Amino acid sequence: MPRTVWLALSYNVPINPSKARVYVWRKLKEIGAEYFKQGVALLPNTAQSMQQFSALAQKIRQLGGEASIVELRFTDPNDEAQMTARFKKQVDDEYTELLSDSANVLLMLKRPEQPLTAQETERIRQMVKRYRKTRSRDFFKASEAKEIETGINEIIDGVKGIASDLGKQLRKMMDV
Repeated sequence: MPRTVWLALSYNVPINPSKARVYVWRKLKEIGAEYFKQGVALLPNTAQSMQQFSALAQKIRQLGGEASIVELRFTDPNDEAQMTARFKKQVDDEYTELLSDSANVLLMLKRPEQPLTAQETERIRQMVKRYRKTRSRDFFKASEAKEIETGINEIIDGVKGIASDLGKQLRKMMDV
């Protein structure tokens, strides 16, 4: 198995104000980083990861903290496997939730008697947004991604069908 080169963001943020620490924590969570040790977060070394860590390091410095980015390689394959498993679990959990959501949306689209509500439409938008975010953090290419993408494409086709039907009904109403 090829070894991964990792990026490590080592940082220290002043204790006060606490909103700076919360900001850094939320940002690391958003980009899918995992903690190696306290104050050291990891991502697989990709151009996107470097860009995200660089931007965050700059923000940490603006907040009065210290930040450094280094490349890291595990010398023990078991340690690396454990870290990789943490990244995979993170996206697997999100994909499991997305699979459930897409199945529910597909059921919702199959009820021809009721048009989509604004709330349901927003729910679909948020689901697609969550999928894009999760896919961007899927560094080890989980197999569920294709299944979810297939479900989302089915949803898109279903929504197109509903819009087409609604358009025909409106056109018919206009002709009367």
